[in-house]
Amino acid sequence: MVQETVLLEGHLIDSDILKKVFDRVVEEGGQFEVLEFRVGRTNAEPSSARMAVKAPDPHVLDRILEGLAYLGASTTEVGDARFAPAEADGILPDEFYSTTNFDTLVRVGGKWVPAADQKMDCALVLRGGAPACVKQGQVKKAEPVALRGPGIRVRPPERSRDYSVFGFMSNDISAEINKGIAIGGTAREMRRVREAGEKIVVVAGPAVVHSGGEVYLAQLVREGWVDVLLTGNAFAVHDLEKSILKTSLGVCQMSGRAVEGGSRHHLFAINAVNRAGGIRKAVESGLVTSGVMCEAVRKGIPFVLAGSIRDDGPLKDTITDMIAAQKAYVEALKGAGICLMLATALHSIAVGNLLPARVRTVCVDMTESVPVKLSNRGSLQAIGLVTDVGFFLERLAAEMRAT
Repeated sequence: MVQETVLLEGHLIDSDILKKVFDRVVEEGGQFEVLEFRVGRTNAEPSSARMAVKAPDPHVLDRILEGLAYLGASTTEVGDARFAPAEADGILPDEFYSTTNFDTLVRVGGKWVPAADQKMDCALVLRGGAPACVKQGQVKKAEPVALRGPGIRVRPPERSRDYSVFGFMSNDISAEINKGIAIGGTAREMRRVREAGEKIVVVAGPAVVHSGGEVYLAQLVREGWVDVLLTGNAFAVHDLEKSILKTSLGVCQMSGRAVEGGSRHHLFAINAVNRAGGIRKAVESGLVTSGVMCEAVRKGIPFVLAGSIRDDGPLKDTITDMIAAQKAYVEALKGAGICLMLATALHSIAVGNLLPARVRTVCVDMTESVPVKLSNRGSLQAIGLVTDVGFFLERLAAEMRAT
């Protein structure tokens, strides 16, 4: 048997970190022995543990230690992180370290330095002498890339110490959650984020328009409760269609009935807006006078439309280069404090992959599968609300206006 001593610190009990560490050791074929355990005496004081991890051979031990590192464990061996140059643009050394969305510290020159631009599934690259999370395809030849092993620590998110929706509902997904409590908690968190000087990000899908929820989302934009709008071509198209033709997917938004020739309405809207020179010019010219995109232009908040292979048109504002769209999303997400993901599976999961775990995330959809997929892909900080997005936005807008 070979063994290594590891250290843990934080809210180990109520955040289930200690249980996850024990489970990981056993599942990987190892054994553990708790050598020292100190429990925090107050709800604010962290706990700490020192434990021996044993394995039948060095390869198994390395695998266990790597898994524990992602849970915040560190070995008693203290040394700088190891780096190796990228072989070519987008080609990493085989032993590269892959990031999580947990805040990460890298030991460089004897000092622990926080990694910039924290997000999952990235390489840690030294740029300007400091570590940064960089997507594989954006790593340049010869850049120093961090390798697996000592000198890297992560801080898993801990259950909120405050009595809030993000404390008792963290990662819960159920249609039976009290929606009023959850929406009220979301509103309080939005106010807290605003007071902290952080961004409120909205990721929206076309169902927001089809459900009538765009009226309330536009209200939130108009009243200053949205700082960034991330979406795709379809949401913008149907929002613009509704402003220009009063239909969404050819369905009259007054009567709820399909109109004659309505199947071409979204194409007509794309044509009209592109003829005007894009969304901003369509608003400025008076072609578009209502809706979320209109309010975003008037309020001057940034929006990013990421394209896909199924898009009609697309709108001139839609970014059809996927790498460019990803970069635009990453840039727009800087400084985010809370993210509302509204009835869009693909964009929600995509944004979830770009967010650090410390960003509060609320995923709203009519089916449980969307928030479940978001959680399964690593966005463990998200809470899921299984409800109609129109209802959610109506209640949220009322909550925000009430104060």
